[in-house]
Amino acid sequence: MKIRRESEGQLSEGDQVEVKRPNGAYYAATVLRLPSAMQKTMVFVEYQDVYEGAKRMKGYVDLCHVRPLLPREMNRYFKAGDSVDAYWENGWRKGVVRDILENSKYVVGFEGNAEKEAESEIEQCNLRLHREWDDGSWVPPLSVLTKSSKEKDDKSRKVKVKIVCRKRPKDAKFQKDDEVEVTSDEEGFRGSWFSAVVVEYIGNDKYMVEYLTLKTEDGMPLREEVQEHYVRPCPPKLSCVATFSLREVVDAWYNDGWWVGVISRVFAGSTYAVYFSLTNEELKFNHSNLRLHQDWVNGKWTISSEENSGRLVTNSNNLLHKMEVEEKRLHAKFPKGMKVEVKSDEYGYEGSWFSAVIVDSLGNDKYLVEYLTLKTEDQAAFLKEEAYASYIRPRPPHAQCARRYELFENVDAWYNDGWWIGQIIKVLSGWRYEVYFRTTSEVMEFKHNDLRLHQEWINGKWVTASRGSS
Repeated sequence: MKIRRESEGQLSEGDQVEVKRPNGAYYAATVLRLPSAMQKTMVFVEYQDVYEGAKRMKGYVDLCHVRPLLPREMNRYFKAGDSVDAYWENGWRKGVVRDILENSKYVVGFEGNAEKEAESEIEQCNLRLHREWDDGSWVPPLSVLTKSSKEKDDKSRKVKVKIVCRKRPKDAKFQKDDEVEVTSDEEGFRGSWFSAVVVEYIGNDKYMVEYLTLKTEDGMPLREEVQEHYVRPCPPKLSCVATFSLREVVDAWYNDGWWVGVISRVFAGSTYAVYFSLTNEELKFNHSNLRLHQDWVNGKWTISSEENSGRLVTNSNNLLHKMEVEEKRLHAKFPKGMKVEVKSDEYGYEGSWFSAVIVDSLGNDKYLVEYLTLKTEDQAAFLKEEAYASYIRPRPPHAQCARRYELFENVDAWYNDGWWIGQIIKVLSGWRYEVYFRTTSEVMEFKHNDLRLHQEWINGKWVTASRGSS
């Protein structure tokens, strides 16, 4: 699910960007997670052409190394001495045109590690004019052409145009101008449906669609090629539902689309908490922004059954726990001024606990807390936030270990102003350890004093976790 924060300016989840890596080259990436109060200058990205094994590399990068994606310039010509970026080894590297070859190729020089400059033959389609991203704009601007390229672009060229007239196959399920909904299996968009109109049938079970709510960067309606199995008719409008029930499957209108979720809490004033199992998030919605979820099965619309609801519910133990708390009304009582720890289920922060103080009880199993280590964006005050009781626990008793930690022992590691649950996977010399974090699949090194024994708050008591149970 794409979540926007007002303080993050123009950058949004799903944006295509370029990230500067230590070798000085820029690599195309997609923004998966925006900065938060916990990591104010870090953004979580997935690289498009950088891999770890068979999977695309993901990781946190500093905002100072991120800039918008600069488009390729397919028809630009270059002259010797032009400063360019060359797409080489899956990244854009700064270089200088040294020579012009035949067949639209150039010799480009790159700064090497030694005194001698490295040179490579680069095709024209893998070159672009070098630009710097300075204070929110490109220098030189995208509209500026070099004299040599403009002169060559102005020359007349003979162009052969081949026009292909396609007939819509009889088995095409959608016709031009049909109103439809389109889904995607891209990370961050799974479980969502966006309204669109069919522009044309392309062939091979593909359609060109124009979205009704999604825009391009210049404000034009977004057009996209989509496979037929990602397209469905618009669901019929149903009679208004007076109230939604706990565990009922719904579609929630959010960020210009409909997102499939489950009612996890029912509040007064026709408001509901909806849980999204694919992103492990729970958000609050007004009744008017929800609709009954319908499935398009074998050419017919069906309202989600109790069986389907149960299937979505059981996708997450976290949701089951929240619903049990809601149904049984098991309230954890935390008095004002009590020092506690608060956890987060946000993507990238699973398994972390942050020290806080209870400011006030808000009712409905909710509290206002003030963090002791996290500050607001302007660093002027400690961050205050609403949190459900199920995300709060008392501060654990002092659990500093006088002995050495053992292999596979569960610990909490102090990192980025909070305690992160991990496991000792290597005991090093000098009272140091390598700790594995299951939620992020990362391994980091810690000193003994930055670790504590991991404990669980179960039925009102602290229990030391056994090895391998974190």
